Amino acid sequence: MGIPSLEVRCLGPPSARVNGQEPPAEVLWRKHLALLAYLALSPARSRTRDHLLGLLWPESPEEKARRSLNEAVRTLRLALGNERLVSRGEAIEINPEGLQVDVRDFESLCTDGQMRALDLLRGDFLEGFHIDQSPAFDAWVESERARLRELAVGLLLARAEEQLAVTRYIEAVALARRALSLNPYAERAWSLGMRSAALDGDTAGALALYHEFAQRLERDLGEPPSAAITALAGRIREGKWQRARPGRSLPEPPLVGRRDAHARLFAALERPQGPAYVIIAGDQGSGRTRLLQASAERLRLAGAVVAGARILESDHDAPWSTLRALMRGGLLEAPGLAATDPLALRLLAGIVPDLAARVEPLVPNDAAQVADAVAALLRAVTEERPVGLFIDDAQWADGPTLAVLRAVGSRVRDAAITVVLTIAAGDEPSAELRALLAGIGRDISGAEVRLEPFTAEEIVALTEAMAPWCPVGVERERLARRVLHESGGNPFLAVTLLRDLGQTASQREGLLEWPDAGSTYEADLPITLPGVVRSVLVARAMKLDPDGLAVLRVASVAGGVLDPTLIADVSGLGRERVDAAFDRLERERFLVVEGERYAFNGRLLPAVIERECMQAGGRRRLRQQYISALEGRDDIDLQLLRARLMAVERHPDAFQAALCVAERATSLGATRTAEAAGRIAERAAGSEAERLALASLRRRAT
Repeated sequence: MGIPSLEVRCLGPPSARVNGQEPPAEVLWRKHLALLAYLALSPARSRTRDHLLGLLWPESPEEKARRSLNEAVRTLRLALGNERLVSRGEAIEINPEGLQVDVRDFESLCTDGQMRALDLLRGDFLEGFHIDQSPAFDAWVESERARLRELAVGLLLARAEEQLAVTRYIEAVALARRALSLNPYAERAWSLGMRSAALDGDTAGALALYHEFAQRLERDLGEPPSAAITALAGRIREGKWQRARPGRSLPEPPLVGRRDAHARLFAALERPQGPAYVIIAGDQGSGRTRLLQASAERLRLAGAVVAGARILESDHDAPWSTLRALMRGGLLEAPGLAATDPLALRLLAGIVPDLAARVEPLVPNDAAQVADAVAALLRAVTEERPVGLFIDDAQWADGPTLAVLRAVGSRVRDAAITVVLTIAAGDEPSAELRALLAGIGRDISGAEVRLEPFTAEEIVALTEAMAPWCPVGVERERLARRVLHESGGNPFLAVTLLRDLGQTASQREGLLEWPDAGSTYEADLPITLPGVVRSVLVARAMKLDPDGLAVLRVASVAGGVLDPTLIADVSGLGRERVDAAFDRLERERFLVVEGERYAFNGRLLPAVIERECMQAGGRRRLRQQYISALEGRDDIDLQLLRARLMAVERHPDAFQAALCVAERATSLGATRTAEAAGRIAERAAGSEAERLALASLRRRAT
């Protein structure tokens, strides 16, 4: 039979339990409990007798102190089992078998980042516990209290940083406040709370935290805040860290969802130890630029020099165009620029005309000289402040600049430089961009973040944030489903729709009641499709290869029906070419697979392609080809499509075709198809007899 289990509780008022029960009273005697706690937390759970004598009986003569120690060990062995305290020469060791110490559990949970570690903090270490005339023991207790408080503070601030990284600013402020309850002078906690409040748009709250900190320091310590946190307060007060926006610009959409992507991105921005490269990749409209701007704001708020460049497709073949844009985008005004090596400035002036007014230009011989010059400039600037370089649409950046930016990383390994690039998914990267991407995580530090379309849950969160005009509950959920259906999860399209719907709602006396219950996917948009949406979708389509664009045009006429065989018949391309085009369209996210069928990635896409990428004559010709190709097809969805196209073309048999589909769908119990066919028949009805026939069918159906 093993020795009795022993639990030693040191967090809060100290106590012990033996085999899960209250221990004998003598175990809780002060020096006995102190001995157990001290041994349990000592290295290797062991101390020499002389060390223990000096700790717990420093004022007693040595002989008396030794008797007291021996008596304490004897008493504890009687209460806890002879094997709990083991003598090894001149050392006493506490046996780890069946031993549990809350401090060790707390340390382990903190190391793993587990917030439940805080549940063990029932108070300060050995709270209210004191031993007379034992200054060394009291000093140890104070040291342990400070150490464990800092562990708790570190855990709280690490979690607060995580919340800040995923834009949960209120939670981050609350965690920072909780850390301050443990250490009211922790500047990192005050700073984190200020940054979180500022990023949440609460400038007053951020500055209130600063003033509270300053008053506490003055009252308790007679000291002013550090220069760093005072500078942070100054930046928040001035507001220059935020991107300048036109006076009447719309508010930025919230950064919802994408928890993992945001965490990786914003964590990579925090205090780089050396050059760090961050890639934001995504489709057009995926929110790349919005995240780039948010990243730049965070670095400016942290005091970094930020230089940004938006690259155009025409810049790709102009050597050093991206470098010139970065210089003009912030580096020319960077503090510390004047301290750059004069030769480096002359070489850069040979590329950047703006510098020629300051120094005599010298044309560089090769890219290596430019890389050395850029490294010298960045090294000089980072002596003053960290640097952030931001390049939007870097797939169009010129090759020489990209090669230099990659080379700079190995030349200034100890400089706080963050390079953030956005790239459009699907565009073929240049050789220089491929080399930079391949190096991330291998010979250069950084991270790649890919932005996927919004999920249904993320669209719900976006709708909650952007549609306060929509009643909560079922109505808002229905709106979110329809926004997802229209946009295909594309953040830009979803945000634009919600903004325009909100403007429409504000112009009406009551709230916008759309979509109606029961017709979520059938109801037309109550707004004119925004021109910017049409432009974005058309621009994406026009970048496709000829077969892809042709298939997209043909498919758009059929709306939600994407049948490869049918499209091959109508387009004349043949099944093999259509299948290859479908693969490319799926890869470029124009199409998605739902069950066993293809579908457009959002209902806006086919509507725009049909209207903007074809002339009226081309649309009519395709509709007629569909009508002919669908004759005799038995699939009820295809027959419904034929009836719809016949109605659009005002075909004389449109009513009869729609009525037949409605009758068949009714007999099959396909209610939605029957209703859709009934609406087509209603629009195509041209005589009283046809209207009566439709009414008769509806009565029979009910």
